[in-house]
Amino acid sequence: MKHFLLFLIFTLSIFAHDALVSPQWLANNLHNNNIRIVEVSDEQNFELQHIKGAVHTSISQWRIKNGTYLTIRSTKEIEEEIRKLGIDADKHVVLYAPIITPKDYLKATYIYWALNYFGVTKVSVLDGGLNNWISQGFPTTQETNSVQKTDFHANIDSSKIANLDYVKSHLGKIPMLDARPSDKYLGITPTATVKRDGHIAGAMSYSWNYSVTTDYILKSKKELNALFKNGYKLNKNKELLVYCTGGLETSFNYFVLSGVLGYKQVRLYDASMKQWGNLDNTPMNKYRYETFE
Repeated sequence: MKHFLLFLIFTLSIFAHDALVSPQWLANNLHNNNIRIVEVSDEQNFELQHIKGAVHTSISQWRIKNGTYLTIRSTKEIEEEIRKLGIDADKHVVLYAPIITPKDYLKATYIYWALNYFGVTKVSVLDGGLNNWISQGFPTTQETNSVQKTDFHANIDSSKIANLDYVKSHLGKIPMLDARPSDKYLGITPTATVKRDGHIAGAMSYSWNYSVTTDYILKSKKELNALFKNGYKLNKNKELLVYCTGGLETSFNYFVLSGVLGYKQVRLYDASMKQWGNLDNTPMNKYRYETFE
């Protein structure tokens, strides 16, 4: 019986995954063939230094300009990128980024969401990115790592995304969280790429960086659970929608809510304010914080 329990624990440790992993965990699993480590960065940064065994992707491989806003690329294009990275349904993907600006970290969480959307469910993000890995004394390399291309086929989960019509039809019906800084939410500070100031009517404000320390280390799960449950009155079993300026900031809120905290129905409005705020007839409010009733 004892041996069976040990086997069961070992088996579960292989197949279970957390949305957030520490540098120590990744170091312990660096040679695990079931793990695919992916750095999200400019190629020049990757060539300078990266975690051993990592493969490279950039955010431009995942997003495409669509009028005033950016959106996820076509299924065919994303399938090709996933195959090139050596990812299939059996792989546990660990994403990380070298964090030079805050947006760098957000590019990794956007790809976290994108992989979920295209049917890759075993995905994690390295806490604090490459910066935290290095600060804890773990080595980097310049060695390249070739991987075998897979035959991945997308299994799109439409419950992960929202478009313009969906947002319009759900105003006031589901909670919506704006991941931008509060001055942008309130419409006090204009956004150069958005014609109208303010926020989607009825949306609440929660800037993505409230969830991390100044070193981009995620705050405790207990603290974040209490914040969203007690402060925002969110229900883990009910639908909610997240958005920002153009899809990146809100991907971090998606990652925290859906991945780390286990909210079951989180939709990301990919085009966000670069679409909504550049239209003349979309309901918007400004100069006040809102709550969802």
